[in-house]
Amino acid sequence: MKKYLFSLILIVFSPVAFAQSEDPVIMKINGKDVKKSEFEYFYNKNNNETAIDKISFDEYVTLFKNFKLRVAEAEAQGLDTTAAFHKELGEYRSQLAKPYLTPGEIDDALLRERYERAKNLREISNLLILFPKAKNTQAPHILPSDTLETYKKAIQIRNRYLKGEKFENLVAENTDDEQYKQGDRPGYIGWLSGFRLPVILERAIFDTPVGQISGPVRTNYGYHLLNILAQKADPGEVHAAHILLSIPANADTATMNNVLSKVDTIYTKLKEGIAFEELAKEYSDDTSSATRGGDLSWFAHGMMVPEFNDAVFALQTIGEVSKPVKTRFGFHIIKLLDKRPVAPYEDKKADLKSIYERSGYSHELNRPFIEKLKKENGFSFNENAIKPLLLEAQTVHPSDSAFAGKFEGNSDVLYIVGNNSYTVGDFVRYIQQNKRSLYSLSSEVLQAFLKDYEYSLLLQAEDKSLEHKYPDFKNLMQEYHEGTLLFEVSNNEVWAKSSTDTLGLNRFFEANKAKYTWDEPHYKGYTVLLKEAKAKKKMQKAIAKLAPDSAARYLLANYNDAVKVEKGLFVKGENAFVDQLVFKSEKATLPEGFTDFFVIGKLLPDSPESYTDVRGPVITDYQDYLEKEWLEQLNKKYPVIIYQDVLKTVNH
Repeated sequence: MKKYLFSLILIVFSPVAFAQSEDPVIMKINGKDVKKSEFEYFYNKNNNETAIDKISFDEYVTLFKNFKLRVAEAEAQGLDTTAAFHKELGEYRSQLAKPYLTPGEIDDALLRERYERAKNLREISNLLILFPKAKNTQAPHILPSDTLETYKKAIQIRNRYLKGEKFENLVAENTDDEQYKQGDRPGYIGWLSGFRLPVILERAIFDTPVGQISGPVRTNYGYHLLNILAQKADPGEVHAAHILLSIPANADTATMNNVLSKVDTIYTKLKEGIAFEELAKEYSDDTSSATRGGDLSWFAHGMMVPEFNDAVFALQTIGEVSKPVKTRFGFHIIKLLDKRPVAPYEDKKADLKSIYERSGYSHELNRPFIEKLKKENGFSFNENAIKPLLLEAQTVHPSDSAFAGKFEGNSDVLYIVGNNSYTVGDFVRYIQQNKRSLYSLSSEVLQAFLKDYEYSLLLQAEDKSLEHKYPDFKNLMQEYHEGTLLFEVSNNEVWAKSSTDTLGLNRFFEANKAKYTWDEPHYKGYTVLLKEAKAKKKMQKAIAKLAPDSAARYLLANYNDAVKVEKGLFVKGENAFVDQLVFKSEKATLPEGFTDFFVIGKLLPDSPESYTDVRGPVITDYQDYLEKEWLEQLNKKYPVIIYQDVLKTVNH
C-alpha cells in the first residue's frame, strides 16, 4: 500500500534540481512555507509524458495541498519523532547515499597497466625466509627490528646467487617454505599469471627482468627472493576433465606397480574408444569430479600443479587426451574439453579491482575519488602530529594497548575536514576499534590505519553534506520523509480504522444499504456433507432451533470426524449442493467418502443482511468516507494560504 500511496510524491531518480534563486512561496501550510520550485518539481514529474493518470493543474493543486495537510497532522502527532520512523528513514538514507559514497571514478590506468602486464606469464622460482615471529603464529605482530636479520640474510643469499651459486641450491639450503624445499627443482613454482597474484608479488615478478633475481620482497611473513626464469604469452583458460589414480602415502613397489597397471588399463580402454566420462565415473579417485565425468570446469594457466598444468596446456585439439601424467597427487589422464583466450579488459576489470582491494591497495586504486573528496570537503593533514606515532610504531605495535595508552589523551590536531578537527587521540581510538589489519609490520599497520581513518573521515564529511551538495538527493530524502509520515498517519486515521471499526462499518452500511443491492439471490449459510446418512435426522433435530452460525459450531464440536462444513455466500452455479436444495437445479455429486448432505442458512433475495456479506466493497467505501471527513477536518484545523499570483507562474 505504501508503494502506491507514494505515487503522488515518489519519483524516479533525477538530477533535476529545485530552483536556487528567485524561488517565491507558493503555499503556506500551518505556517510552513512551500516554495514554488518544490511544487513545480512534483507537478511536472507526476504529469510528464510517461504518467499513466494525468490530472488537471487545478486537481493537482488540491491533491498537493491535501498531501501537505496530512504531513502537518503527522508532525503534530509526533510521528516524525518516533524511534521506528528515524530507523526507517536512516535505513533508506543509507541505501540512497551508497552511490554518492562509492568511488565512481577509479584509477583506470592502474588497472589497464596491470592487465597488459598480466597478459603474459612468468615462470618463477621462489626462496622464502620467514621472520622469526612468523614461524609459530598465523597473525604475527612484526616490528621493524624483527625484520632486520631476515633482510640481511636475504641480501646475503642474493649476493651469493649473483656471484654464481645455483638458485636451487640456495633454496634447498635456506628456504622456510617446506613444500618447495625438496625435489628436483627446489623452489620451483612454475608459470604464474598476474591476474591472480597479490599486488606486491605481481609487481615484483613482472618488474624484474627475465633471467634475473628480484630484490628482497617483503610480505607479512618474511622476505621473498624471486627468480624470473622465463616469460610467454598467457594462453588463456582451458576446460578440462581428468581421471586420477592416487598413490597411497609411502607406497611400496608392489602398490606402485598395481597403480601403474591400473593406469595402463584405463589408458588402453580410452584408445579402444570407451567413453572418457564413463571411465572417470568408474575409476577416478577424485570423487568431487568423478560424478561429473571428471569435469574440472574452466581454469587458467598456473592454477594447477606444474606437471598437470604443462600437460593440459600442451593439448591442442578439443577432445584430445593426454598420456598419463604424474603429480604429487598421483597419476592423471587429462581430456581437453574446450579452451578460450585471455578475456578482454572490460571482463577482467572487476577481478583486477577485487585483487587490489583484497591486497590492501584500494586507496591507491580509488585515488581520484579520494582527491575529489579532499578538494570538496576542505581537507588538511598535520604531518608533525603523526611523527610521534610513527616513531612509537618502531618499538610498539599499533594494535597493542601500550600504544593506545601513550596517545589516547593526545589533543594534537591530526586532520581538519571541513569545520571539524580530529586529534591524535581520536585516531588512536579508531585503531582500537578496528584492530584487524591486512598487514603485520607495525609501521605498515600504522600507515594503513592512517589511510583508512582519513578515508572514513572524508566519507563521513561527504555523507553529512549530501543534502546540501546534491539537490536530487535532498529531494528524494524529503519525498521519503514526507511519504513515510503520510503512510503512518493515513494508516492510523483511515486504513486501520476502516477495517477494524465494526460499529462504524455497521452504521455506514445501514445508512447506505440501498447501494449494496444484488441482481440475483444469494444463499447465506453452510453446506454440511455427511459420511453416514443415517445421522442426518439426528443432526438436523439437534440444530433445529439454533442460528446457522451456532448450528455449524455445534456440528463441528460434536460430529467433527463425521461431517465436512463449508461456509459461504452462494449464488446459483457456485455450489452444486446449494444449487440442488435451494435453487432446485440438477442433482449434486457427492465426493468420495460422503453419503448425504444438507444446508443450513437463509436465502437473501435482493440485498445483503449485514455489512459482513459485502465486507470488501463496504470497507472500501467506508475508507473513502473517512478520508473525505478527515480532510475536511484538516482543512479546518490548519490554516492554508495559496498565493494565486505565484501559482499562475508555474510552468505546466
